[in-house]
Amino acid sequence: MTARERFLATMLGGNPDRIPYRFGWPHQSTTEAWERQGLPPAADLSRFVGMDPWEKLPVTFMPDPPFEPVILEESPRHRVWIDQLGAKRMDHREVATAGFVTRSWLEFPVKTRQDFRRMVAERYNPHSAGRTPVDREACVARLRSRDTVLGFSFPSLFWRVRDWVGFEGLCTLCADDPGFVHEMMEYVCDFSIAVLERALSEVSVDHLYFNEDMAYKTASMISPVMVKTFMWPRYRRLVRFFREKGVSVLVMDCDGHISELIPLWMDAGINVVSPVEIAAHNDPVAYRRRFGKSLGMWGGIDKRELRYDKARVKREVMSKVPWLVEQGRYIPSVDHSVPPDVPLRNYLYLCELIKEIACGGDLSAFEPSGDLEEQLGPIGEMWPPARATMEEKR
Repeated sequence: MTARERFLATMLGGNPDRIPYRFGWPHQSTTEAWERQGLPPAADLSRFVGMDPWEKLPVTFMPDPPFEPVILEESPRHRVWIDQLGAKRMDHREVATAGFVTRSWLEFPVKTRQDFRRMVAERYNPHSAGRTPVDREACVARLRSRDTVLGFSFPSLFWRVRDWVGFEGLCTLCADDPGFVHEMMEYVCDFSIAVLERALSEVSVDHLYFNEDMAYKTASMISPVMVKTFMWPRYRRLVRFFREKGVSVLVMDCDGHISELIPLWMDAGINVVSPVEIAAHNDPVAYRRRFGKSLGMWGGIDKRELRYDKARVKREVMSKVPWLVEQGRYIPSVDHSVPPDVPLRNYLYLCELIKEIACGGDLSAFEPSGDLEEQLGPIGEMWPPARATMEEKR
């Protein structure tokens, strides 16, 4: 099977030759740590560990033109500036971990209906030239003949309006000015459909991500009633549009605890959830038993358990992955970006273990081949598993 055929067979409940290989991606700081642990510099991690080839539809939903970044204040510790989305924020000049930004949101571009209407008129024209690549025709021709998995992600309703008015502002407006929230979310829906109308008419796309981080560690950020009121009708419109364009795998990408939200998403026609964060009290096994095979999942491997030794990695994987793979409509991967305290060799072991599960090997006697570790360079600095155990006990 090609990567594309395998992906669609897996996620649509067919009979793939094996599950797709998408093991999880490192943070920038993780990649830097792994290079000190022997990962060849500038290595293509996807090829190095043997992931199936996936790519993204080259369409952008950013403001066009973007807001001009402007530095307003600087001190040895902080920088206050306007970012490309028009938000005023304060960033720490030095971050403890590369790739992570410690910031405070100070102000957002939309405070009134007039602000909103002016901003979308000036910067959110769905047909502006900058939304597609300059070599669009060549890109379309190549993608039509591909055998790779093609997807895309877009800022969905809660996510995009939060960018405009801020998290607290959006939550307050849902109670104080619901008409304004309806207007903004309706625009997001219309804008998203208009941006994608031409692209999805020219190229067959395999999956899409609704980017919609809207949950805390234990609950949704707004009530399910508010989700049903403000978002569910627009989800239905978007789902209908995507189905008409032949997109069959619709993924809700939401961090945090999602059990309250899954029924609403499924009722709207969204049929996959990711990344199923274990630290946020999600349980992919419980979700499969509750929702059956109507719900697909990507993720669900607890990143925190990968910090220790290989035996603990195996225990985490074996506690759920074989059963979920057997059930179908599941792609195992780390439940968010891989943090820098995960040793490279543990991650490589995870990749080989998932491959063994996919091939139906003898898991009771599984030992990694060592092929990946043999390709590593010299070790400059290692993360000691004992440190993870010590930190856990604190």
